[in-house]
Amino acid sequence: MTKLLFTLLLLIYFFNINYSKECSKNYECNLPYSYCGNGWLIDARSIGLGRDGRIYFTARNQFDNSNNQLGPSFLVSVIKDSTNGNPGTSIVYKIIDEQPNGPVFNRVNGIGGINQLSNGKFLIIKDMYRYLPLYGTIEKTTQKFTTAFKQNFENSIYIDGDTMYRCIDNRLESVTPVSLSLDSTISSTKILYNNTNYCNGLVKVGSNLIFTQRIQIGDQSIIGFYITVANCNNCSTPSPMFSVTDPAVYSIAADKDYFFYSTRNGLFRVPMNGDISKRIKLSDNPNIKGILRDQTSSGLYYASSFVNGSSIVRIDTIDYRITTLYDYVGASNPLTEKGTCQCLSAFTGNDCNNCNGTINWEFDPIANNNYPVCHPFLPDGSVSYCSQDWQCTNNPYNYCFDNSCVCRKGFGGNICQYCSSNNVTWSSDGIPTCNLYYHGYTTSN
Repeated sequence: MTKLLFTLLLLIYFFNINYSKECSKNYECNLPYSYCGNGWLIDARSIGLGRDGRIYFTARNQFDNSNNQLGPSFLVSVIKDSTNGNPGTSIVYKIIDEQPNGPVFNRVNGIGGINQLSNGKFLIIKDMYRYLPLYGTIEKTTQKFTTAFKQNFENSIYIDGDTMYRCIDNRLESVTPVSLSLDSTISSTKILYNNTNYCNGLVKVGSNLIFTQRIQIGDQSIIGFYITVANCNNCSTPSPMFSVTDPAVYSIAADKDYFFYSTRNGLFRVPMNGDISKRIKLSDNPNIKGILRDQTSSGLYYASSFVNGSSIVRIDTIDYRITTLYDYVGASNPLTEKGTCQCLSAFTGNDCNNCNGTINWEFDPIANNNYPVCHPFLPDGSVSYCSQDWQCTNNPYNYCFDNSCVCRKGFGGNICQYCSSNNVTWSSDGIPTCNLYYHGYTTSN
């Protein structure tokens, strides 16, 4: 018994060593089932806060490229509170329906609204060629994008449960519920305030909305910070708090005590009373494009991205201790930052090629090749996603229809294993039918 236990512990040890394989390039991992986690180029202008203790962001892998074109986008997460620098990222899913070239060009470029939707998804932003950016959601099983609405990225949105606050067409409004497709039914739209001008930043703190807008004074353009009540209708003029002379404010965040904002001059903190004389610079980094304040902890988070590097950083708002959650210094010197091989979503094992479910191969139009997608079994052991009949666990008693396994006529059970009459007939091409009794007759009569 002792020898068996020792053998099991040894296997677990080696499994963990292999699973945490160190890497600096993708080819050192088991492509296409895993990628090196040190090469993420983050879409830094907007990041998301999950309910699971993680920060979410979209990114492309520095080493995943062909014809001078970076590969497809991924939704990636990192733990939001860690005492160790670079605790490691996790791939949530790969996004497969981007178009990198031509008049139908569209590429993922960040998370909209900071917070998760009530269904657990994030609003994903897609840049378009000569069109307004698209906002929509990704279906995890298909990993494809569903458009919800279009909006100029210079006008911000903020998600609060089932309500979306947004600046659009020179007005500030609330929309309930959040649109999930172009044909979604909206039950309530309130115009909170008219005459907003390029609302670059928008955040909700308690019952208040805080937003920025560009103001032209003579030949000078400044950015003003304003506060208004979130649940009013055709509100009175919002209260001005303070203004800055920077040509652009990249992102804003707030809590009950402070405003936080980033510009090309760095990251700043201003008291909630708007006393600009007490402004404090928290970082000199000129590339902080996305910030968020976690209202459930003391964490202030920012994403930074530049030509050959990306980072996710946490600043503690109590002692202002800085923790780097993810850092990649760039392709010019990739060996200075090692990563570990990360499995694609739902794959496991020391080579990331085990899937407790069905594997489908999807086409990646950017890399011009196929890659695997693991669809885990449902809790009852049945198949969650299929593309061929043979992938259904009890075929031919069930078959694949519209990416779901359904029972043949008359059969029941989670894998279609039951025929209540025990009267099964077979067609010439091997398809079974369960002939159910009905008033003394079977359905075959």
